[in-house]
Amino acid sequence: MDLRAAVDELYGVPLADFVATRTRLVTATKGDDPALAAEIKALRKPTVAAWLLNRVARDEPQVIADLEELGARMRSAQSQGDMPALAQARPERRAAIDALIAAAGRCAESSGATFGPSTQDEVDATAVAALADEQSGRALASGSLLRPLSYAGFGEVELDDAVATPLRLVPPLPDDETDEPAESDDGSDGDGDSDESEQARQAERARQQELQEAREELREAERELGAARSAESRARAALVAARDRVNTGEARVADVTRVIAKLETRPEA
Repeated sequence: MDLRAAVDELYGVPLADFVATRTRLVTATKGDDPALAAEIKALRKPTVAAWLLNRVARDEPQVIADLEELGARMRSAQSQGDMPALAQARPERRAAIDALIAAAGRCAESSGATFGPSTQDEVDATAVAALADEQSGRALASGSLLRPLSYAGFGEVELDDAVATPLRLVPPLPDDETDEPAESDDGSDGDGDSDESEQARQAERARQQELQEAREELREAERELGAARSAESRARAALVAARDRVNTGEARVADVTRVIAKLETRPEA
């Protein structure tokens, strides 16, 4: 197993199984390749929106391929100043964004995941970023997003900490342009760090990744709590309104019953 295979497996499992799967992969590689085990241990759990998009990349890749193709056409038209082509692509743009949202919704429904308004907005923002920025499209298609993407309207999309293995998004350099490892001043090959120091750095990176993951889970839980509280508030308001209707109905029934009783006891003329 290499890191790419581990990423493909880890980011394809149900979100609830992420931690258990990561632990299993770390255990499986620890004896033969401690460095790979440390890399796998540092892989972060994706947000709900990112996980759904990763599912789309696996289950309905054509939706993302269509989005990437449209993005390439729109960026080309923009670079050439072809305003008619851009205007003509606007309906396609909205349709492509809606298609990604719909695909994410299908993945949520099939997996039992929550797909509320905030998650839908994050999928929408990711689609916009993929249309505007080529690297964002490749990040989306990778199936290993950690968080949704966002485009500010200019420049490139910030992809730091957005993908499990961001360096794999960059195409490799030609053989004659590949960077050679720099030699240190003392003529060594630059690998002078002790095993203990490297292990300490890996442990610290893993700790920082776990801390970041826990913070992201907290933010996700807080968003879900807010949505649940809003739903509870709406439900309580609906319950109050329903009780008012019940009380009004009961009062009306009582009034009509009294009228009927009076009519029934009235002596015949």
